[in-house]
Amino acid sequence: MVKYERKILQISKIKEIDMKTLIVTGGSLDISWAKDFVRTINAEYIIAADSGLKYIDELGLVPDMILGDYDSVEDGLLDKYKSIDIKTYPKEKDYTDTHIAIINALKAGASVIYILGATGTRMDHTFTNICNMKAALDSGVPCFICDSHNKIYLINDKMGEVKVSKTGQYGDYVSFVPLSEETIISLAGFKYVLDDYILNQGLSICQSNEIKENVAVINIKKGLVIVFETKD
Repeated sequence: MVKYERKILQISKIKEIDMKTLIVTGGSLDISWAKDFVRTINAEYIIAADSGLKYIDELGLVPDMILGDYDSVEDGLLDKYKSIDIKTYPKEKDYTDTHIAIINALKAGASVIYILGATGTRMDHTFTNICNMKAALDSGVPCFICDSHNKIYLINDKMGEVKVSKTGQYGDYVSFVPLSEETIISLAGFKYVLDDYILNQGLSICQSNEIKENVAVINIKKGLVIVFETKD
């Protein structure tokens, strides 16, 4: 089992193309909002992760790949898509279906990844899904978890300046949560600016900031942070 799972996580792109990729997984999803969102991003490649297939069906999308252990997929739904590339994994495994979907998206040549259905009532799943985006970050591929209230992504000290426009931001607030024990962060163009601030884990100083200039600049000099662009 362990050998099998390690093999899954060997990332090597098999398609050297730019490909906007959508992953739909089995958390909570506002279908009405999602219909507008998927039209906006116009993904070239779609992955249904386990019970995310139900949402794919409701959205009227045709997946390019379906994967999971299917323990929470309704009887008969999988048969509807039997002509699609279907990958089956054991229920008892070392990685979640969403994590495996990210790995498969990277292998398929994703240039950017959007994940829907990755938030919800299970906060352990939500937080794990956020952390799993590091696989994409380490591969140099932008990855975003989105729902009707949040756009969530990771930034580290290898990215230099990351710019967010006031007109293009996802919501009214931008928050930063460190995943490293010590993070050094600079913020410009925000209501609350910082200059090489040492942000230790457990501090809440970077909660609910606001963009005030046309363009705000985030620069992580050391460490890894979660960025939340949010709206009530």
